[in-house]
Amino acid sequence: MMLRSAYLPGVFVVGALATLGCRGETDTSTTSSSTGGQSSTGGGGVGGDAAGSGGGVAGCEGPVATIDGVTTGAFGVGAKISVNGVVAMSQKFLVSKSSTSNNCLWGVFVSSPGLTETQADSGMIVLSYGTKATTGTDGKTYCSKLGQEPVGDKIPDNVKPGDVLDLVGVVSRFPDDPQCTAPDPVNKVGMLQLGQVCKATITGTAPVPTPHTLTPTEVTSLSSTTDQAFHDKWGAVKVRTSGAVEPQGGMVVGDFGVITLTNGVHIGDKVYYRGYSQNKCNDGPVFTDPAMTFTRVDGFHYLDYCTWGMQVDDKCADYDPQSGDCTSATCPPDMLPGG
Repeated sequence: MMLRSAYLPGVFVVGALATLGCRGETDTSTTSSSTGGQSSTGGGGVGGDAAGSGGGVAGCEGPVATIDGVTTGAFGVGAKISVNGVVAMSQKFLVSKSSTSNNCLWGVFVSSPGLTETQADSGMIVLSYGTKATTGTDGKTYCSKLGQEPVGDKIPDNVKPGDVLDLVGVVSRFPDDPQCTAPDPVNKVGMLQLGQVCKATITGTAPVPTPHTLTPTEVTSLSSTTDQAFHDKWGAVKVRTSGAVEPQGGMVVGDFGVITLTNGVHIGDKVYYRGYSQNKCNDGPVFTDPAMTFTRVDGFHYLDYCTWGMQVDDKCADYDPQSGDCTSATCPPDMLPGG
């Protein structure tokens, strides 16, 4: 039986790692609630910055920085910075929910401005805490339903690819000391991020760069458990690969909605999947031929659970062939958040 992808993949204690689960954990709390969004009992993903609505930055200002300034170490962990004019590359999505504090952490992927194609040191994930999860009629806690309820963080709920953003936040790496016990070999590299965001203002629109097509060597490094240099350069960047499917239990889509390619790349759906939504654009991907080959997959390089891989933003536009339930080339950005 295939396990459904958790919309909230992370279970964190604020400021520290409570549980960093791995791919095999089962999330049994993926139903919607009349008083909130989706719950999770799984662990993993990015997160772990200070709590509070929109982050805990005292004085929302900082020296002007760039994404490549963060990825190359010019602005290190703990630096509070302003990053202006970056281009949103994804819709907003729920990154994690703490099982102990009920904090809901939201995120969006952004790119350096002025690019026609993504490149190394051009991507970043932006994080902000919103309204705490509330208890549903089933006794479980749920974060707000994006697109149906205000989620309360600093990232605009309606942000979409092509929006230009001015940001203020704090550089962090999470988890700073990965505590993975599987898969083997275990991951040793955390993901750079801009957390505790106190400002995320849309200032205009700009063209969205085309994903960089990975070389065979780069594809190999996507799944590395030790290559910090590669993950710092390409983490949160939208990239492109291709390849045949490695069937999971005879199916294309495996547990947690993950598709695995024969080149070892794991591809997830957490950015667009929302179990409470009635919009098919928020359903998991539909692929049925275990012998299929993707001529193209576009996704963000991302640390999910204990595994480095890719996360797709649009199951119709980011796959070729596209998901079997797509009736058009894309899921329009204004449709994705809806329910």
